[in-house]
Amino acid sequence: MKPEILQLVPMNQSVQEQVNQNYINHIVLDGLPSTDILNKVEAIITNGVIGAPTEMLNALPNVKLITVHGVGYDNVNTEILKQRNIKLSIATNVPTQDVADMAIGLLLNVARQLNLRDQFIREGKWETERCHYQGTSISNKKVGIMGMGPIGRAIAQRISAFDNEVSYTARHQHTDVKWNFVPSLLDLAKQSDIFIIAASGGDNSRKAVNQEIIEAIGERGFLINIGRGVTVDEEALIECLQNKKIAGAGLDVFADEPHVPQALKDLSNIVMAPHSAGATYETSKNISIKILNSLNDYFAGRSLPDEVKL
Repeated sequence: MKPEILQLVPMNQSVQEQVNQNYINHIVLDGLPSTDILNKVEAIITNGVIGAPTEMLNALPNVKLITVHGVGYDNVNTEILKQRNIKLSIATNVPTQDVADMAIGLLLNVARQLNLRDQFIREGKWETERCHYQGTSISNKKVGIMGMGPIGRAIAQRISAFDNEVSYTARHQHTDVKWNFVPSLLDLAKQSDIFIIAASGGDNSRKAVNQEIIEAIGERGFLINIGRGVTVDEEALIECLQNKKIAGAGLDVFADEPHVPQALKDLSNIVMAPHSAGATYETSKNISIKILNSLNDYFAGRSLPDEVKL
């Protein structure tokens, strides 16, 4: 008898076929299935936004494995996992390069006002008006990065190619990187023309980027966030953008996803993406392969190379 699993997010089609062959797969992309199915489920495929919160885990009495389509598991109740000896696997390092690319893309877009210029043409204004947009160069700047994990390092490598001076802050100094370590988040913001958040979420970093930090970036500065939305005080960010205390922002993550404040939507000095920095064909396929491997390894009694040790 094949194990029964519950899939809550889409997967790469070629890998999807293999998952469907190996398991009795209940694909439910909106909500949860009936109780009789939930009682049979031994593994779930989820992502960082949906996660595996308390209510969901309580409805899955026989689940033994949570495998995440991505690397973030903020919304997985790890305490319940520990209590019930449920294993957790993620797609270690897979989205790193694409997320770093998105950070640069958001920066280029907001600094050079690409969306506004595109809209200018689409609205037919170029035929009758002179384009008045004047962007900001992202070269020869001082760049501060919050977080120096794999994604922070990949961003630092990319942004250095624009002849920028890169510094970073993290929980501790990394002796294996060449960039300048700044222990104070405020000091890093004060010296940065471009401030990029690549830190993980959690209670320790909740609203760490507050009003004081944002204002320290300065009226010519830009804030980019591809880390976690809760890291930024969103109300403070809105106020700073509205009053031009910073030049602009590029956001892939938000405090209460998928709900984005109307005040952010109304601003022209911001570029947004729906928590999709890693959403490329290549990353989706490689993450899906990681999920398939985790399922196969678990149900074959093998160790999980991408297991999160709780």
